[in-house]
Amino acid sequence: MLSRNLFLLVLIATFLSTCRAALGDEISIEGAPADSGYNVGSVATIRATVKGIAGDARRYAVFAEIQYAGTTSTTSVQMDRVAEPRQREAQYEVGWPIPAEAPTGLYTVAVRVQDRTAHRTVAIKALRGFAAYKKLVQISHLALDKTFYNLGEPIQCEVTLENLTDAELKNLRVEFSNADYPWISLYSAEASANPDLALKVLRDHLTLAARGTATIPMMRAGIASPLQGKQKEVMGIGSPERHEKTPPPEVDTYTVAVWNAEHTILYDVQFTTPAIVRPPERELPIPYSRNYMHPYDSDIDFVQYRSFYAPGQVSPVITLDHSRTLYRAGDRARVLGTLRNSGSETWRDTELRATILDTAGKALQKATLLSGINLGAAQRQAVAVDAWAIPAHQAPGTYRIRLELLGAGGRLLGEAGTEIAVNRLPASVLVFCPHEDDEYSYAGLIRAAVEAGIPVRVVILTGGDVGACERYYDKPCGPNEAREFGMVRMEESREALEHIGLTRDKADYIGLPDGGSGAIWSQHVKPSNPFTSVYLACDHAPYEQVLKPNLPYARDSVIGTIEQIISDFHPALIALPHPDERHVDHRTTNWFVIKACQELLREQRIDPQTIIWGDRVYGAGGFKPAPYKYDGVVVYLSGEAAALKQEMSWVYQSQDGNLAEGMKKTFSELPRQEEHVRILDWQEHEGWNE
Repeated sequence: MLSRNLFLLVLIATFLSTCRAALGDEISIEGAPADSGYNVGSVATIRATVKGIAGDARRYAVFAEIQYAGTTSTTSVQMDRVAEPRQREAQYEVGWPIPAEAPTGLYTVAVRVQDRTAHRTVAIKALRGFAAYKKLVQISHLALDKTFYNLGEPIQCEVTLENLTDAELKNLRVEFSNADYPWISLYSAEASANPDLALKVLRDHLTLAARGTATIPMMRAGIASPLQGKQKEVMGIGSPERHEKTPPPEVDTYTVAVWNAEHTILYDVQFTTPAIVRPPERELPIPYSRNYMHPYDSDIDFVQYRSFYAPGQVSPVITLDHSRTLYRAGDRARVLGTLRNSGSETWRDTELRATILDTAGKALQKATLLSGINLGAAQRQAVAVDAWAIPAHQAPGTYRIRLELLGAGGRLLGEAGTEIAVNRLPASVLVFCPHEDDEYSYAGLIRAAVEAGIPVRVVILTGGDVGACERYYDKPCGPNEAREFGMVRMEESREALEHIGLTRDKADYIGLPDGGSGAIWSQHVKPSNPFTSVYLACDHAPYEQVLKPNLPYARDSVIGTIEQIISDFHPALIALPHPDERHVDHRTTNWFVIKACQELLREQRIDPQTIIWGDRVYGAGGFKPAPYKYDGVVVYLSGEAAALKQEMSWVYQSQDGNLAEGMKKTFSELPRQEEHVRILDWQEHEGWNE
C-alpha cells in the first residue's frame, strides 16, 4: 500500500507516461531493494535499471524516494550509475544509511528519473518496499549433543550468542525448555510455574561485548521425556486421541530463549534440530517428524481412500454438479447435472424422481422432477430443476436427495445421490482469526455464507511469522526470514479460502507478531509504547499487503483498527476464537474484538443484537475463565462442503498440510457438523481481563 505522497507521484508518472508516449520517449524503470529488510544502523541498498534513455546517460538524474509507510516525509537520495549504459539503458544503485534511531517497520521506495536538459521528471515507479528492524542479540549456533535419547537420559545443549550492536549488553538470561514456549504455555492448575515447561537456565547474568560473541559450552539442559496426549496437542503435533495411544519413540524439538534479567524483553528464540526420544529396550515403531506425510507408517490406509464416495453417490447414468449443497430454510434446493444413456437402446418416457431423506433415512418428500425423457444410445441431457422447496420452518441439519431414473414399467435405469445441509444464517458474517489456518475452524460457516450469497469477510490478526519458520527455511530464522514466512502464510490462507469459494478481496490481514498478542494486550496499551516482536524485530507491522502498514503493536491501535473494520462492514454475526483458549494469540483475538464491540456499543455504532460466536481449537487453559454465558451452536455441512473443508487443510503446507493430506477421510468419515458457542452476554463484563 502506497503512502499518499508516493501515490501522487505515481499519478504524476502516469500522466508523464502519456506525454512520453505522444513524444515517442518511452522510459521504464525496473528494480527493487537488494534485500527484504535491514537492521537499523546498517545500509539499505536500492538498485534500478532505467530503460529507454535517449542520448547521453548523463542527461538523466535518478533518485530513490524513501518513505516510512503512513507518513508524509520523503527522503530523496540520488542514485549512482554503476555501469556504462548500453542499448538505451543504464543501471543505478544507492546505499541509504538507516539511522540507528529510525523507526522499525515498512519503508516504501519509488525511483524517479529527472531529465536535466528539460528540467522535468520523465518517469516514476514504485518498487517493492523493505523492512527496517532492530535486532540486538542473535542465537547464531544451537546444537544438541545427540540425536537419539533414551527415556530419562539427560539432554545436553551448546549455544552461541552474538551481539549485533555497538554497545555492551549485560545481564542476559538464556533458558532451555521442552515446549514451543513462550507462545503456547502448558498451564498448570497446581502451580504458578508450570513444571511441564521444564525450564532450565543455561546462563544468567551473561555479558556480551559490543559486536562480540559468547558460547555456552555443551551442558545439561533437560531430560528426555515423552510428551503425551494433551502436551503434544498444545505443541501442535496432533490430536490427543491419536497420540495418547502412541508411546515413544517420538520426534521432539526444544527451545532456547534469550531474555533480559527482568524477564520482560525476549531478545531471540531458536528451536533445536529434531531429537528422537525412545525407551532403551526398543527402537520401533520408527517415528517421522512434521516434514513427512504421516507420523507413523501404521497410519497409512491403503483401502478406504480408493473410493471417496459411498455406494449410491455416483453413477455413470446420472452425473451431478455439487457446487451448491448448502441452503437456508426457505430456499429451493436445485439439482444440476447430466443424464446419459449408457446403453444401446433408446429410452422413452423416462422419469427422474427425487426422494428427500433425513439423517435417519426417513423420507420427507417424494417428487417427479422430469418426465417424458427420450434419450437415444449415448445421448445426454442437461438437468436443472428444483428438487425441494425447503420449508421456512425446516429444522437445520444434513439431508440427502436420492435420485432415480426410471424407464418403462418402472425399470431402474440409474440412481445417484447428493447431500445438502440446511442452516439458519445471518445477514452477514465477519470472521476474526489469530493466525493463517485458524479460518479452518469456521470453514463450514464461510462456505455456507458464500453459497447463500451472504456478505462475508475474514480478518487475520497476526502474520504467523513464528509457526514452523525454521522448518520452512531449514535454518534459524532472522527478521527477514520471519517476515517473508509471514507472507508465505498469508498466501496459504488466501489460497485455502479461495478453495472454499471466498475470493481474495474478502480476506484482510492486520500483521501483528505471532505470539505477541498477550504482551500487546497487557503491557503495551498505547501506540507510544509498542511491543517489539522477537522474530520480526519490529514494533510496527512491516508488511505491505496488510490493512495498515506500520500499525503500532499496541492494544489501542489494534482495537481501533478492529472498530473501523466492524463499523465499515456492519456484520450480523462475528465469529471468534473462544475467550479461554490456552494459546495466547487465540484468546487475545477474542479479547481485542469484544473490547472493540463494547466500545462501539457505548458509542452506539454497533447493533446490540449483533451475534458473537466463539470456537475452541486448543482448549481452555488453567487460568481465570471469562465470565460470559454461552449456548451451543452448530453449522451443518453436506458431504461436499465437508470435503472442501478437508481439502482446504492441505493448502497449509507450512503448517502440516502434508500430514493433514496424509490423514484424509472418506466421504462417510467426514464430520458433518461444526460446533461453536454463542456468547450470550458479550455486551457485559467489560474489563474482566484487564
